[in-house]
Amino acid sequence: MKALTSRKCVNRRKICVLTLVLACFGASTLFGQVAVSSPAPAAPEAPTAEAERVIVTGSNIPTAAEVGPNPIDTLTRDTIDKAGGRTTEELIRNLTVAGPNGVPTSNNGGGKTPGASSISLRGFDASSTLVLIDGHRVAPYPLGTDNGAVTFVDLNSIPRAAIESIEILKDGASSVYGADAVAGVVNIKLRHDYRGAEADVEYGNTLDKDSGEFASSLLFGVHSGDSNITGVINSYHRNSIFNHDRDYSNTTPAPSTNASPLNLQLSRDAVLAAGVSPADIPDGDTFFGHAPFRTSGNAPASDYTYSPRRSVVFNYNAYSEALPDSERYGGFVNLDHKFFGDQLVLYADGFYQNVKTGYDQAPAPSGSFQTPGNITLAIPPHAPGPTLGGPTYDETGVPMGAYNPFNPFQQIISGGTRARLIEFGNRIENNETDAFFSTLGLKGDKLFDGSWGYDASFRYSEVKNTSTAADFVSGSRFNRILNAADPIFDPTSPQYIGTTVPYNPFGDYRVPVPSNAQSVAFATVHPKETDISKLATVDVNIYTVSLFKLPAGGVGLAFGGQFRRESLRQEPDELLVEGDLLGTGPGNFTHAGRKTYAFYAEANLPVFGGDFTAPGLHALDFTAAARFEAFRNNDTNVLVPKFGVRWQPFDDSLTLRATWGEGFHQPSLIELFGTPTQGLAGGGSLIDPRTRTLITDEFPFIIRSNPTLQPEDSHSFSGGIVYTPKFLPSLTLTIDFYDIESKGRTFVPDLQNVLNRAFMGQSLPGELVLRDADGNVTFIQEAFQNSGSQKARGADFSLSYQIQTRFGMLTWLTQASYLDSFQFAEVPGQPESELRSGLRPGIESDDEGYLKWRANSRIDWAWKGLDLGMTVHYLDGFHEILNIGPQFPNGIKEHWVKQTWFFDVRGSYRFHFEEPVAVQAVAGYGKGSSTSDSELKQSATAQTANYGLPVWKQLLDDTTITLGCNDVFDHDPPQSAALANYPGFLYDSTGRFVYVSLKKNF
Repeated sequence: MKALTSRKCVNRRKICVLTLVLACFGASTLFGQVAVSSPAPAAPEAPTAEAERVIVTGSNIPTAAEVGPNPIDTLTRDTIDKAGGRTTEELIRNLTVAGPNGVPTSNNGGGKTPGASSISLRGFDASSTLVLIDGHRVAPYPLGTDNGAVTFVDLNSIPRAAIESIEILKDGASSVYGADAVAGVVNIKLRHDYRGAEADVEYGNTLDKDSGEFASSLLFGVHSGDSNITGVINSYHRNSIFNHDRDYSNTTPAPSTNASPLNLQLSRDAVLAAGVSPADIPDGDTFFGHAPFRTSGNAPASDYTYSPRRSVVFNYNAYSEALPDSERYGGFVNLDHKFFGDQLVLYADGFYQNVKTGYDQAPAPSGSFQTPGNITLAIPPHAPGPTLGGPTYDETGVPMGAYNPFNPFQQIISGGTRARLIEFGNRIENNETDAFFSTLGLKGDKLFDGSWGYDASFRYSEVKNTSTAADFVSGSRFNRILNAADPIFDPTSPQYIGTTVPYNPFGDYRVPVPSNAQSVAFATVHPKETDISKLATVDVNIYTVSLFKLPAGGVGLAFGGQFRRESLRQEPDELLVEGDLLGTGPGNFTHAGRKTYAFYAEANLPVFGGDFTAPGLHALDFTAAARFEAFRNNDTNVLVPKFGVRWQPFDDSLTLRATWGEGFHQPSLIELFGTPTQGLAGGGSLIDPRTRTLITDEFPFIIRSNPTLQPEDSHSFSGGIVYTPKFLPSLTLTIDFYDIESKGRTFVPDLQNVLNRAFMGQSLPGELVLRDADGNVTFIQEAFQNSGSQKARGADFSLSYQIQTRFGMLTWLTQASYLDSFQFAEVPGQPESELRSGLRPGIESDDEGYLKWRANSRIDWAWKGLDLGMTVHYLDGFHEILNIGPQFPNGIKEHWVKQTWFFDVRGSYRFHFEEPVAVQAVAGYGKGSSTSDSELKQSATAQTANYGLPVWKQLLDDTTITLGCNDVFDHDPPQSAALANYPGFLYDSTGRFVYVSLKKNF
């Protein structure tokens, strides 16, 4: 399914879908006629309890069926409390259906979204998983992952305390929800209709006591007549973990050549003129040198070490954070009022969450001093005047008369020189996110004959992220502090910074140079960027559970429409736009928006069921849905169908189900209209296909948007069984198979693949790779394109068992996901690569892999207020390719990142005391008694004083104390060639984590 750009194609699709939908209605009419022509003898109907009908994720038609055609996992509030996840992100990303390409909180300080987190289902990127809150869309995070284009909903902005349940639809649902529901839907349902109050306080810390976590929440609910108000107030704080806090991550397998002492690119003439013996320097006109280790910056040139290549490396893991400081607070309130019972209900809600995240990164790297597209850095010669070799004044922009007295060489030092500016301190990324939404709606149920209902709502949501960087280095100011002739060192100049001594870059960071302090302060800057994402949505849904009656039950129908208006504004400040910051590329403004409207219809046809059965046909239902969606910004539209079947051949103990449907993913506003994105690549993350060696030099790259992009086409199939044996009704076994394929996906090519295609002469349109005279890569250009394909195939398994014994309730829940295949092709016609148990093509090592197996198993025992549980997590291993790394012997090309087992335990006790009988008897004064209310009140007070609970019992009554420990055996993450020495997106460095919570119900 490609974007439909011709009316003829649209009409053809409409005819096809509508024909199938009408066929369902035609069949239902036929069954209705058969039922009328052969009426059964009338019999008195026994009164039966009507099962409550609810709208389940994946459909707009209410249902009372426990098992439908769609595969859905549900996390109840009880499951959430016992899962051990401390945050919404941890809770959801620990699910077995979660795959790679999500956005983690851990080890994401260098990413474009360090303050956010997301889930991705089935290994597709995060934008292919639709996240809803109470069944409605919310604005995405205003920055995207994967080069800033992949949009997602931030899980960090949803407090765990506000969640009532989570429904995960493990199937495509574009026919119901529209764009982005390609791999599945996560519907987070917040607290509603609560009575009373609940206060919760939690504290936890790691075994090393280096990452304390404190959380608190207050849940309250008031009911008065036809009105309900429910609210949640929450706060959360967790301290950071640095890579150097763990033995397995305190070094990196790919240290940086942006180091201290500096790796200086020098000329032969200048070095010889400085008195260095020709025997101490390599052959050639240019080479590298560095000052002695632990020098104070005044060592003579004869003490320097010279080599053909850069020889000093820097371990950035000694400075960077693995898990950030995080602080969150906010609240949620919803209310509803019934005007005419269930037939007219006004509802509204308001949500606000503030999330602050602080990430420390290693001190700023300079990159190569002369890098195309970036400001040129240069250290002036020792004295004003002519230079000996090296780059010229014109090539570097160094003004005539500039000099640096600490430079032991009479040359301008630039070119491939690299520095690590440790004196400037760690670069700190402070992100503050303000997430808000509000909903106003009208809904009604059981109208007309009791089968009709409606829901009309308006929701406005907004996410604002403010990024403030601390201790970044201005490239232009850095050049000025290197020049002793600059006015900033002249006491008579208004630009004077308080010192006459220029910056001395020739020292070792382990021996601070006191005279550098004022220069460092002058060149340190604090850039800021504000990004805002907005979404306004109008939804109208009309439904009936019985359009007309069939022998098997009522025919369900839902239809409605949706209008969305979304906008994105990204506004970096002048420092970011000018690209004047060392260690980062230039920022760009983005002002974009679009309008979308959609219409949909959905039907549910019961063919067999209830009193109308046949051998092998205890129940048989068919579902059909279709959605038309148009995007006004680039004149594209789509029409997608979906069909499902639910079959119970013998009784309700065995259900077979299947679905098939089409889906689509609309390109993001950044992919369509964003300004070019620039950055630096290389630095140990890419392999040159010419030489099969690591590219240690950094070079610029640029990504361009493409307003002609079309929606991505997808097809999905699911099929499974749900079995609850009659001989063991407390046991439920579930198996669901899935097969998802997408084509024409919007993507920005991986830089490694761009290099590989250029080497083979197969570059895509818009791709460009430039090299210098020595063959070194100096620049890459790429653009978003409709291309490539990906296919996922696998199965989900679930076993739940619950039994009541003399000694309490025993519950066992096991879930496992199996990835049979994940195939990926970046270019149409290209052979698809199998990624299962491996990495993306062209990637040597990565922070996560496509795991063959993921599983969770929890056993829980509850008895008289005591609740004990244990959870086992299993993560399979995967292959990575190794060409570098001192920890691996030469010649090893493949490394198995081993599988892991983690064990969590928890125990809780709920205090509950029964009041004396006398107190209970007077609690309902005034009911059916001739005694006055005042007399009964006095009697109740007196009896309570004599027979009531002691104060300490009243305080403890309905109080729950929980003690838990995650990763009981303190297992380390498995070793890999990723920069943190372990797959940093799949695991974090928390280790054993002990927590305690106190919950009080009022």
